[in-house]
Amino acid sequence: MNGEALWNTAIAGLSSSGEEIQTTTGLWFRALSCDGRLYVYKATDNTPSSELSMQRAISKKDFLFVHSYYARWISGETGVRHEVSRKSRNTAYIFALIERFING
Repeated sequence: MNGEALWNTAIAGLSSSGEEIQTTTGLWFRALSCDGRLYVYKATDNTPSSELSMQRAISKKDFLFVHSYYARWISGETGVRHEVSRKSRNTAYIFALIERFING
């Protein structure tokens, strides 16, 4: 699925109440869609039932940028996560969102 289609799927697939998702590094967060944007609320103690703290808005531009690296990341290419993280502080969350909507 291309990045644009995946963005639209994520926007449509997440409600304003959100969904708990876990990154490959163990971070729990709630992702939700509101006003055509994605928002991430990070769990304070990395469990799905913990208090949510930090909020980050994810722009379409940032989502598409991280998506452009997804195939390299999923194939295990070394250095991809570091390379992307230098340009996007939301890297782990966006990779987790991409996986969630690709794998159902």
